[in-house]
Amino acid sequence: MLQQTQVARVVPRWHAFLDRFPTVAACAAAPVGDVIRVWEGLGYNRRAVALHAAARMMGDRVPDDLDALLALPGVGPYTARAVLAFAFERAVTPLDVNTARPLVRAFGACSQADVDGLVPEGRAWDWNQALMDLGATVCTRREPDCDGCPLAPECAWRGAGPDPAAPAGRQSRFEGSARQGRGRLVAALRRAPVPFDRLAETTGWPDAPDRAADVARHLVADGLAVVDDGVLRLP
Repeated sequence: MLQQTQVARVVPRWHAFLDRFPTVAACAAAPVGDVIRVWEGLGYNRRAVALHAAARMMGDRVPDDLDALLALPGVGPYTARAVLAFAFERAVTPLDVNTARPLVRAFGACSQADVDGLVPEGRAWDWNQALMDLGATVCTRREPDCDGCPLAPECAWRGAGPDPAAPAGRQSRFEGSARQGRGRLVAALRRAPVPFDRLAETTGWPDAPDRAADVARHLVADGLAVVDDGVLRLP
């Protein structure tokens, strides 16, 4: 849920999700449409489909092995290492913008092997929690508090010269994008099936029916919708 989604948005939906699916087995036993409905408000709805598929693969136990986690649908290097670090205290670091920034600035650590090698023995949970907080509140992208940073004495950058952790680019515009149309259509599908002749209106593109139909085709391909007697509905 936290992939590309702010904590404040996730917390209430996380509790609602656990109320509905308290175990891996409960999630696996439910129709995927139910999982998509509970996912409402989190965006990137393919994650819900992948989570449901992963639950069905896992049965009743979350793997504690990197390769086994990476074999699950929707699980990449970040999620796999987050599970290993926080659930099993393995000496790995899940890399995102907040965890990578202080490591790159302070130590020049860029590769996964580099950052995993910095984890103190037996302190993976503490290390990664601290690293996430450090990147989010102290070693920020703009106006980092170098004077208040615990890594300042050994930081190779400390605000001097080009920022080695500067982002390479920006995400594409959301307004008017296919992502926006997808979001509108999935939101409508959570309430009721959508007839084909209302796809353009539902996506917010009344003058672009072909574009709306293309979004619908992608939802079907991604497992987020099915075609049923002239309507699009959740699986």
